[in-house]
Amino acid sequence: MVKDYRPDIDGLRAIAVLAIIFYHLDLPPFHGGYVGVDIFFVISGYLITSIILREIATGSFSLIRFYERRVRRILPALAVVLVATLAAGGLLLGPAAFAELARSAVATSLFGSNIFFLHGAGYFEGVSESKPLLHTWSLAVEEQFYILFPVVLLLITHRAAARYTRWLAGMTVLSFGACVWMTARNPSAAFYLIPFRAWELLVGSMLALAVLPVVTSRRGRDLLAAAGLVCIGISVFAFTRSTPFPGIAAALPVLGSALVIHAGIGGQGRVSRLIAVRPMVLVGLISYSLYLWHWPVVVYAKYWLINEPSDAERALMLIATFALAALSWRYVENPFRDRRRLDQTAVFRLAAVAFGVILSGSLAVAWSGGLPGRDRGDDLQAIAVSDPGWQHWKECAEPARDPGAPLDLCALGRADAPASFLFWGDSHALAMASAVDLSAARNDVSGVLAARTACPPLLGIDRPGDDACRHFNEAVLAYIEADPGVDTVILAARWALSWHGTRFGAEEGSEVRLADAAGAPATNPELLERGLARTVAALERLGRRVVLVRQVPEVGEDVPSANYAARLSGRDVEALIAPTRAAYEQRTAAVHARLEAIASGQATVLDPGAVLCDASHCRVTLDGLPLYRDDNHLSLRGCMAIAELFDPLFAAP
Repeated sequence: MVKDYRPDIDGLRAIAVLAIIFYHLDLPPFHGGYVGVDIFFVISGYLITSIILREIATGSFSLIRFYERRVRRILPALAVVLVATLAAGGLLLGPAAFAELARSAVATSLFGSNIFFLHGAGYFEGVSESKPLLHTWSLAVEEQFYILFPVVLLLITHRAAARYTRWLAGMTVLSFGACVWMTARNPSAAFYLIPFRAWELLVGSMLALAVLPVVTSRRGRDLLAAAGLVCIGISVFAFTRSTPFPGIAAALPVLGSALVIHAGIGGQGRVSRLIAVRPMVLVGLISYSLYLWHWPVVVYAKYWLINEPSDAERALMLIATFALAALSWRYVENPFRDRRRLDQTAVFRLAAVAFGVILSGSLAVAWSGGLPGRDRGDDLQAIAVSDPGWQHWKECAEPARDPGAPLDLCALGRADAPASFLFWGDSHALAMASAVDLSAARNDVSGVLAARTACPPLLGIDRPGDDACRHFNEAVLAYIEADPGVDTVILAARWALSWHGTRFGAEEGSEVRLADAAGAPATNPELLERGLARTVAALERLGRRVVLVRQVPEVGEDVPSANYAARLSGRDVEALIAPTRAAYEQRTAAVHARLEAIASGQATVLDPGAVLCDASHCRVTLDGLPLYRDDNHLSLRGCMAIAELFDPLFAAP
């Protein structure tokens, strides 16, 4: 257990926070800078366990004093950032986005933002990386650890190091195994939830037990620390958004952090002194405030700029982040850590009052729908993402994973008649459901919606390691076969994403890979063509009329937020983000050609681009209303615009 101040740990903190900031500023070398959070977890586990075990050993440990230190360390700066972020949101965000921000502030105040953002990780919960408080998920993980871990240590009744080692090692192995297992099945849960992240903090705890031999030679310490920095460097510069994470990949930055920390236990070496130079230590000292402030600065700056920031604008973001962090450290963090200024009772009272006010204000904003009465045309933003049937369609997007479970599908069009058509596809079909519903209703026709996010209607095609799409698509085909009244099947999907595997424009997200359920290796285009041909052939064998819907244009920028920011500043959102017709056709030409070839005169092909695009550009708004819910899914207004496409399908013969 370490008693003395370790400047090299502040240097390691500096490496972690700079990696995160540079990653979020989209600086090219730092593709894996998100591993800075993992470095912080190891440091936190090491320092917290060292303090607790030292005090337990001397008989001076108190849960109340421990929580007091955590309150002093974490809550004052967090409260200031929450208030500032909410205030900025009130000025800049439309009602829907402001209400979402308020809900995330409630979750952050209750130490549960990791759970909140996990449930908001789907396609239709907004672009994750445009959420100003998204970064607080890691604080929630640490706070949950701080609440539970001291109690766990106290429950280990014998204070011998061997007993601590046995228990902590067991928990570390269990958590790591669960993390690897969950990353392959539900990466979002593995990323956000403490059972799958605790092992990273526990690795730091194991270092604090001093069960590993101390490296006494300077050369040995230098080799150990250098190896640790190499592991961290590989993680920061070689990992990307597509790296399966956390899982096994997270072991590399965790190992690197552990090696650097352990190397310094035996004393300073050349490598430890290298990362403990004065500038690095200063960055490490303000690293908590840097972490808190950097993400709201980046999100709001990008929101206001709309288009990707220039190098000069990124530099200004960095300067603003450091200025706010320095002020926060000097005038918020330090005063609240000084016990001479505030005693224990005062600290708890101030924290309760501050977060009570934040909770009350945030709940009021959330319940009001984001204060829609603000006189800046907020009704337009609200309409952009509202859809009376949206929650109903959304419920249809996640049917039971059990291959044998019956499908419970949503009704489209006329409600009191048997279904005569089925609308089948992925999230783009889900977003387009209102268009089909409007057209079918005015033509007095009934149908059903079968949609699942990230699952295009490709028979026999999976995502690697996940067979949910295959089972879903097989269940849909069985449903069609069992209901002879369904004589028309409409297929829609984000075809270009599955074809190319890459996203469009500035859209965030990992690459998409397809896999054949039969195990035959092939490229994404080959697999899409193979799966779609199977689907169309199966439907034609059943005697069904097949309709293929071309993909709507992708935008690459969040349309509702860009539209709102452009209106506030008097700019033309169409000129800023509307994709060109040439870009749309270049992106979709190959896959649309395959759709036409597969249709081969037997299937009908509908083209939303014919409505949404003119000769030069594809519109993103109409009458001031966004045509998209985000950067690629149609809004209710967009559905109203293209509903006429489906009229010929439903019109009486």
